[in-house]
Amino acid sequence: MKKSSWILLFGVSSLILPIVAITGKTEILGVLIGYILSFILILWLIKDTLSNVDGEILVAVKRMRRGFFTRIALVTLVVVVVGYYFPDWLFPLAIGIALGLIVFLIDNIKGILQRGKG
Repeated sequence: MKKSSWILLFGVSSLILPIVAITGKTEILGVLIGYILSFILILWLIKDTLSNVDGEILVAVKRMRRGFFTRIALVTLVVVVVGYYFPDWLFPLAIGIALGLIVFLIDNIKGILQRGKG
């Protein structure tokens, strides 16, 4: 994980927590959970992709498919737990997941453009 990714992960997290403290709305913690979850899923996907790059195609497809279903199961588990215990956090959770994906994508595109590999 690059240094800029760590900064984005902890920077946005450190912005969300004071907002919760100031406003007193704990629903905003759903954004934090979703944001961290999306970063974990993306890093997991990158790790799986890099480990399967040099293998045989059929084995790599089976591993990637298994990893995909495992990541879907993790997202489902988090959504079910949040929906069961904190139903008012579901919409902020979805916003956090989308925010994490978009921020990570923008960071990677910026890195590719700066390195000139695109």
